Amino acid sequence: MKQFIIKEPENNEILECIKVFLVSFDRPNFKEIDEERRVWLHLINNNIARFLIAVKNEKIIGIGGLFLFQQVASIGYMGVLPEYRGQGVGSGIFKKLVEIALHLKYKTIILHASKFGEPIYKKFGFQGSYYVNSYFLPKSVPDIETKHKEVKEIKLLPDWLLILDRNTMGFNRSNYLKARIALGAKILVVENEGYALISKILSKVRLGPLIAINLGTALQLIKKSISLGAEHLIIPKHRFLKNEILTSINLTEYNNPNLKMVYGKKISRKLEYLYAIGTYGKG
Repeated sequence: MKQFIIKEPENNEILECIKVFLVSFDRPNFKEIDEERRVWLHLINNNIARFLIAVKNEKIIGIGGLFLFQQVASIGYMGVLPEYRGQGVGSGIFKKLVEIALHLKYKTIILHASKFGEPIYKKFGFQGSYYVNSYFLPKSVPDIETKHKEVKEIKLLPDWLLILDRNTMGFNRSNYLKARIALGAKILVVENEGYALISKILSKVRLGPLIAINLGTALQLIKKSISLGAEHLIIPKHRFLKNEILTSINLTEYNNPNLKMVYGKKISRKLEYLYAIGTYGKG
């Protein structure tokens, strides 16, 4: 049996990479993948992401991504076509991504694992942190009583926002946030209290990250985001949040939960400010 090879994709292979990832997760809808290709190329060209593919008989059969922040590397977009599973394809890509991260001197690597992936990553030394769940937002703005706070849309990231994000997440991801804005995301703020990012990802309008110093600010940002067309968000189930959003807004859960896992040096975070994450590449 001819073995597969693992390599970085050429620019003209990115579109096929995206198709392979979608088919791997039983999402054969290729609507707006040209726009997603633009996103991948932007992240690659700005040294924010690197991708690996597995190729067999000149066919891309697996994909994985590595996202590079200033102190932390994140592995995601792990997918293997169904007919090639069980042949070591995913493990081979994953090992190479970890090798790249360690070669680049990253001491912390994070990922979000599907139920299938959890035991595999545990064997590599990754430890579970908390689960995340995806939810549809209501189609109309919910009638929630909150203290009025001015919500503004901004174009440039102020220092207070970058500090709040860094303290919440435990690492600096300013380049990533700037890239998201450059790619068309909207950013809403309640000054000095919180922010929300709204972006279109494969035809869906997602709210996240959502970081705020209290529930009232988070709810104000959610209400404004819904009015601007946000359709869904990903809520972390860490012990500090206590399902506050879930008890305040009628949300519809979809997809299975995924476990955030960490390898290496622990990160000091303020998770009580984290109400929704932006995106993740599960595997």
